[in-house]
Amino acid sequence: MVLHYSDASIINGLKKKESSSIKVLYREFFPVVRYIVEKNSGNHQDAEDVFQDGLIVLYKRILSPSFTLHCSLKTYFYAICKNIWLKRLERKCRLLYQADFEVQDDHEDYSVNADRLKELHLEKMRLYQHHFLTLPQDCQTILTLFLKKIPLKEIAGLMGLKDENYAKTRKYLCKNMLRRRIFNDPRCQQFLEYD
Repeated sequence: MVLHYSDASIINGLKKKESSSIKVLYREFFPVVRYIVEKNSGNHQDAEDVFQDGLIVLYKRILSPSFTLHCSLKTYFYAICKNIWLKRLERKCRLLYQADFEVQDDHEDYSVNADRLKELHLEKMRLYQHHFLTLPQDCQTILTLFLKKIPLKEIAGLMGLKDENYAKTRKYLCKNMLRRRIFNDPRCQQFLEYD
């Protein structure tokens, strides 16, 4: 039998970091998030990433003393995730359109641009590798296994984690730690400017 929880009990559970509240959120709210993402050019993995980002935003907001819920928690969470996904889509589109404008008819200019792109790619890889190596060893291992397309269930077994969901959460936290380190590096700014 599936129990239904009130918004207040879910919020209180999140504040206390109870895993049961996260499971309820996932069971009740993930299908809606997946629908909006997949309906708008995304896939299941994108939906999981948006859901995880939405959880972090929700958690930070409910910890704020001024937090007040003026609609259902499901509607509120849906709005958070929809905004996250639309911002990602907007950024992707901006990058695609800017890439189109950078293509020029002059062959010489194009080859200079191609050389610059290769150089930027190498610099990006160096930056990524530098910050990857600063991660804790377990994060390096989880991300390496994930990039090798090893299933999360198998990763959990190899890493001695309690289950697949915990492996997914650890992978997500490690990925975000790496992103933050890269984006906070002053060298990253040149890539954003070039994009």
